[in-house]
Amino acid sequence: MLYHGTISRWHDDKGFGFITQDHTREELFFDLSDCPPGGVRPQVGFVVYFQRQQAANGKVSARQVQGKVFTAPPAASPPLPPLDYVLTPAAPRQPHSRVHGIVLLLLLTAGVVGYASFAGRSSAAPASSAVGATRPATTPAAATAGFRCDGRQHCSQMNTLQEAAYFLQHCPDTRMDGDGDGQPCETQFAN
Repeated sequence: MLYHGTISRWHDDKGFGFITQDHTREELFFDLSDCPPGGVRPQVGFVVYFQRQQAANGKVSARQVQGKVFTAPPAASPPLPPLDYVLTPAAPRQPHSRVHGIVLLLLLTAGVVGYASFAGRSSAAPASSAVGATRPATTPAAATAGFRCDGRQHCSQMNTLQEAAYFLQHCPDTRMDGDGDGQPCETQFAN
């Protein structure tokens, strides 16, 4: 059963107070935990409804204290953004944007093809060209064999024993005769 009363004393620093019941003028103890959570803190003069509860020691206290004063005022709704951002039309599409995209794609393709062509040419060039180093003149026999000094130095770069022998005799900076006996790539071609 709910009883009607008024808060007659409130100790905010301690979190408790007393309610004077309307019909009996009896003062009943109540605690802040008996009030609705998250609402307004109790104050003297608030009209409240409550339930009475008797403790084991015989004292009666107020429990489940309620009242219109404990409800928090409705929170102000956040202001609405101005409507001008909603009503602004989208920027008109540029008719040349597709042309610009195609031109950009063509330039990119030309750059990739040009780089690939340049990279292919530079790998065929001699790998090491020492300053002041001269290539020996090719002999007529070498011209008929189809070999030429192109910067290769190691056995792993040779295809035949004849090619390795030509490079060892006619090209500078070769590293194909480890023991210095004049026979190139002995392990690879098993002389």
